[in-house]
Amino acid sequence: MKKFIFFGLMFLFLLPLSTMAEVYEARPGLKVVLPPLPEPWIVSREASPALVAHLAEHLKEDAEKQGRTVTEEQVLSAARQRLASNELMIFNEKSEAHLLISFSPIGEKEKDPNAKSVAISAQYAAEGVTDEGWTDVQDRHEPIAIKGAMHAQWFEINYKEDGASHLFMGVVGYARPYWFWLYANDHLKDPGDRAVLENILRNIEIRVEP
Repeated sequence: MKKFIFFGLMFLFLLPLSTMAEVYEARPGLKVVLPPLPEPWIVSREASPALVAHLAEHLKEDAEKQGRTVTEEQVLSAARQRLASNELMIFNEKSEAHLLISFSPIGEKEKDPNAKSVAISAQYAAEGVTDEGWTDVQDRHEPIAIKGAMHAQWFEINYKEDGASHLFMGVVGYARPYWFWLYANDHLKDPGDRAVLENILRNIEIRVEP
């Protein structure tokens, strides 16, 4: 009788955990499992208007630095096209904090990358997003265990832009046969955003069907 009660209580304790995670199909045969998200966070395959507008603003600034004149429609179209390359987008539309998830399969004749290759790719990825206008840039990198991935590397960049503090962090990894990129941007408008983003990055699961 005691054993029955014990296992019954264990079942009730574990049941909510098994139903909390959400599974999303990124591609046929490729699934992403996410931890529960608080309101007003949303998971979508399409970018929110606020996210499109935010990226368009940066694209316009980049064009102006290069001496090019672009229309609002051109930068909005470019922003939508760039965001469409992501399989999933997770965002808080109120604070504009967001996380982008994308995948790319390796070539048929390519070998699986090792941990060093993944770490180098993460370094390049972090350097590639660093803008000339960023100041007080502080970054760190470290390996991270991602369920379903062979190798993964965490990076975090704290910086200032136009005097305002921002946080860019993410994970670059490999889950055979896919490279994956998780890019999170926190504009520090909501003190709860960082915890949400870190929870996703540290607890995401990649499922590749055989």
